[in-house]
Amino acid sequence: MSATTKLMDQEKALTLARRVLRQEVEALSQLATDLDDAFWTCAQLLSDCPGLIWVTGVGTSAAVGSRFAHILTDCGARSMFLTPADGLHGHSAVMAPEDVLVAMSRGGESSEVTGMVDVANQRGVTTIAFVHNLDSTLARTCQFVLPIQSKQEHELMQYVATTSTVAYCAMCDALSAVVLEVKGYT
Repeated sequence: MSATTKLMDQEKALTLARRVLRQEVEALSQLATDLDDAFWTCAQLLSDCPGLIWVTGVGTSAAVGSRFAHILTDCGARSMFLTPADGLHGHSAVMAPEDVLVAMSRGGESSEVTGMVDVANQRGVTTIAFVHNLDSTLARTCQFVLPIQSKQEHELMQYVATTSTVAYCAMCDALSAVVLEVKGYT
């Protein structure tokens, strides 16, 4: 243990852990309550996609996006994660008009992600924003928007993406469940 490590007593640690878990449960409960036509539309677009489903994001959204692409493939929908770094340096040529691009960003202002959407829109790809901020550049740039909202104050230290990561993963799981049911993939 380093000299700068702070010790925490067991009760304080358990209290903190319970608070974090309750916040995440609250966020998931609110997502379930708020499901609407936007979810249904996204589920249809993903289930009926005749091409590939591309998923993109940076930072924590990239980790969630990579997981989502993997799970979609496990559900019978051909899907790949495409990093904006590669996509904006030539690899976006893999996207075709029969494809769907899911762009993930909590704030919706990542220039790399919005740049990918711009390229996808130019290529005739259907674009979907998974975003918390509905007034963001990403939400305005994509053809479809799926709100995935959680309280900023529920993030660790109000900036470490924890509760929002759980919310994004859960929404991706819910979409994957629909895709799996529609595809009947075994």
